[in-house]
Amino acid sequence: MAHAQTNAVDESLAGKTILAALRAWWPELSWKMARESLAARRVAINGVLCQDEARRVDVGDLVELSDKSRPKAPRHEQICVRYYDEDLVVVEKPAGMLTERPAAEARSHKPGASTTPSLDELLPRVLADYEGRRLRLEEQAVFIVHRLDRDASGLLVVARTLAAREGLTQQFAARTPSRVYWAIVAGRVEAQTIRTHFVRDRGDGKRGSVERQHNPQVTAATDVQLAITHVTPLKVRRGQTLLECRLETGRTNQIRIHLAELGHPILGDVKYGPLPKGQPAARLALHAMELEFAHPLTGETLRFESEWPKDLPLPT
Repeated sequence: MAHAQTNAVDESLAGKTILAALRAWWPELSWKMARESLAARRVAINGVLCQDEARRVDVGDLVELSDKSRPKAPRHEQICVRYYDEDLVVVEKPAGMLTERPAAEARSHKPGASTTPSLDELLPRVLADYEGRRLRLEEQAVFIVHRLDRDASGLLVVARTLAAREGLTQQFAARTPSRVYWAIVAGRVEAQTIRTHFVRDRGDGKRGSVERQHNPQVTAATDVQLAITHVTPLKVRRGQTLLECRLETGRTNQIRIHLAELGHPILGDVKYGPLPKGQPAARLALHAMELEFAHPLTGETLRFESEWPKDLPLPT
């Protein structure tokens, strides 16, 4: 079993390179040893592998140094096509892969920008392999209409035409698609509906919930978003609960935030959960299990179910 140490970046290290931070926390590491740790995939920032020596850290970043190498980044062969036509494609995204690279990062050549290909960058190759031919330029277009967190896995629909993108975008805005996730958390969680309001900064630099009434922060904020998650326990064993989480809204990190604020963060959530102690957290125990929506051109109801991933043990 791998063991790791995790430290949070404070103001004294803000803006320093990851190499400098590693040596500040672990003085026994020489510069050479710190570089070797990065090259060996033993360093992660906020749960994401870091191999860039020039990457600079910010206040609140969680830096993990493990004695074991992290798995290599997911490849295009690991994207599973579940449905395919000229308008859209339904896939299962592997954990560890961005759904879509942020526009600013895609244009950036600065140190620290991710070099791991995202789902939208890999999909044209996946589709070409699926058809067994080289796709024409216009056939390679893909349009992301909803997202899964980098470390989550599971079902995702991607548009292939502008008409499909418009239709799917309207459905997600109207909350008509059905999206069901499974998650594993510590402790016992009862069935409930979690209804809060999200802001980009809840006061600790992270996206999260604030009380809407009589709160100057919410009144002044322009980006307040209603977030609703319906939670149902499926199994409780040995201090862990397997939860079904049904999204009514689909805000960034919504399930992770709601469960963490409930006091039951998802196992492996290094962003919203507690600092891992003694050993690195397993990958985020969150998987998109069910997806249902209307085909944006034909109106046909399309429904898909996934299997729980084998790399995440269920509570026993």
